[in-house]
Amino acid sequence: MMVIRLLIVGMLLGGVIARLVMLNHTRQFAPPTAGLDRADLKRVVSRGDIDSQPYCFADDVPILLTAGHDGLPGKADVDDNLDGIVDDRRETGAVGSDDECLGPADEGYQAALDFPGTLSISKGGFVPCEAEANPPRWWTSQWGWFVVGKEVAE
Repeated sequence: MMVIRLLIVGMLLGGVIARLVMLNHTRQFAPPTAGLDRADLKRVVSRGDIDSQPYCFADDVPILLTAGHDGLPGKADVDDNLDGIVDDRRETGAVGSDDECLGPADEGYQAALDFPGTLSISKGGFVPCEAEANPPRWWTSQWGWFVVGKEVAE
């Protein structure tokens, strides 16, 4: 009976130690802006100290679904939706394909507007705007995206 209790305690301690080690390792995955004060970050960006672009929400811009780099809907040469027709338009966006969903802030968005077969699947996205517009989001080359809370932005 004592051996079973020691085994259970040992397993519990091992689990706690494993959890602590995991928590310690995940600190390295925190975003680069995690330790920064949002108000200070906004001041640095708005002064132009780092390369950045403000973004505002526009409810009229299309969100696109493209046929991807191979130019074919879904997986190339596969009947993704099992309707008997290979690479028809209804296969655009099939799981595992190279098809892409793009918003105005994504690379390749402008070119995709002119691609044949590109579908507009939604409206509304973040677009570049002027800093005076009190933007809720910023893109920085150093830190990527960050969101400015309302209390900071006003």
